Amino acid sequence: MPWKNGGGTTWEVAVHPRDAPWTDFEWRVSIAGVASDGPFSTFPGIDRTLVVLEGSGMRLTGIGEAPVDVRLHDVVAFAGEAQVDSRLLAGPTRDFNVMTRRGVVRAEVRVVQDERARWSIDSTYVCHAALRSCACVVDDSTVELPEAHTLVCHACRFEIDASGAAAVVARIAP
Repeated sequence: MPWKNGGGTTWEVAVHPRDAPWTDFEWRVSIAGVASDGPFSTFPGIDRTLVVLEGSGMRLTGIGEAPVDVRLHDVVAFAGEAQVDSRLLAGPTRDFNVMTRRGVVRAEVRVVQDERARWSIDSTYVCHAALRSCACVVDDSTVELPEAHTLVCHACRFEIDASGAAAVVARIAP
């Protein structure tokens, strides 16, 4: 689907409530291809988190006093109403985006690399296998998550084995 500002394309991975428009989602996860420099779309009242999945990354201005370089597997969070501009560091990138409606839900996003991680709080989990496949345990079932695929599970106990791999995990909770 086109970006809200028309400057690129994003692939929506999941949105809650299902089929919610740009103005009414509680949370949204997407993967975007960034092929050129330019401004980000603004989303007043939304908190955003971005992780670079492929490429050399980008320099972001408008999220703090100084520009921020976001490189492979870096996690950066910022307010959706910020006037953010991006400059690619060395060619196109692909990034993982989590957007949450401020005051309704929040996201904790981290990259799990060469380790096992476990969460036991009832939340929604979104896991994207960024580098090689990895194994996820949802409650008592093991799911092999192929590279470049995403798993979404709700109200579960979640564990990931990212030994020799890298995955982006977003925990979304009230």
